[in-house]
Amino acid sequence: MKHWMAIVMLMLVTGCAATGQSQDRIDLSGKTNEQATDILLAALQAESYQVKRAAADRLLVEYDGSHFMLQPRMLPDSLDRVVITKYYLLHPDLAQTPELLLVIGKLNQQLDFAKFIVRQEGRAIEVRGSATFVNEISLLELTRFMAWTNQGLALVRQQFPQAQPMAKEVKLGDL
Repeated sequence: MKHWMAIVMLMLVTGCAATGQSQDRIDLSGKTNEQATDILLAALQAESYQVKRAAADRLLVEYDGSHFMLQPRMLPDSLDRVVITKYYLLHPDLAQTPELLLVIGKLNQQLDFAKFIVRQEGRAIEVRGSATFVNEISLLELTRFMAWTNQGLALVRQQFPQAQPMAKEVKLGDL
């Protein structure tokens, strides 16, 4: 019995140590925004994500049926981040109305997973968050951030069921 306990304890200890040193850490220290984008693109492709370059410093990623724009923002000797964005087009009955600004203001005051920004003269909404890191980030952290954003948006749809037909997610190109 003691031998089995020792084996189980050894497996638990080595298993915990292995998860503490994740193999998917992506070192972006000292990189420019464009270099960080190249590295993220390669890492996402290596893990079979549907991803393509939108610009020199932006990627389009499909995750869990949604499309996200990822944009690394590297700052020397500071906190780095990947800005993660989704876009929604608004129904003409909601676009450019005072109610839209009230809803956006309420969302920005009550929710902490993203910032909601009115775009295109009130005809679209940008949902933006930032995954912050120092020098390294993992794909697990990025995917959890995208999942957290999707979960937050699901809560918004529950709170505002009348808004569902009024805002449609923009699919960012054919991935």
